[in-house]
Amino acid sequence: MNRSKILGIVFFVVAIGFAVWLLSTMGARSGGATAMGFIILVLLPAAIGAYIFINGGKEEKEMKKVEIEQKILNAVETRGTVKVNQLIVETGLTRDTFRDYLEDLVGKGLFTGYVDWKGGKLVSSDMAKMDMHKCPNCGAPLELAGKGVVRCPYCGTEIFLK
Repeated sequence: MNRSKILGIVFFVVAIGFAVWLLSTMGARSGGATAMGFIILVLLPAAIGAYIFINGGKEEKEMKKVEIEQKILNAVETRGTVKVNQLIVETGLTRDTFRDYLEDLVGKGLFTGYVDWKGGKLVSSDMAKMDMHKCPNCGAPLELAGKGVVRCPYCGTEIFLK
């Protein structure tokens, strides 16, 4: 559990403590003072705790995504060529989610190389050595498929550019 979630739980505990304290001393206080105390001492910490706890969950998901993307990059950089199915198993992603993560890495300018979806391989490429007019997989002429992506019309290989 990350620090944000723990801090959110601490705020909840404080709110519960104040609620118990207010309820135990309620007989000695007037209604207006008790209501104001309840709002300040119970509802405010509870709302802050909920906000921090929810954002902590979002932060945790984002960190998990960064870890998986780093794992993909490390695998390709160290091995040069990696089987897509092997990376999918290693990361615990579905094929579609893996593709989304890969496109995110390309969009961030962190991955260059190519993916051969039919052959099931992901290849890191030194762009200086690569002929951008021919497919590195089958040698056919290439065509632009989108920003930062060139697709081979013959074998379907996608080459990601920085």
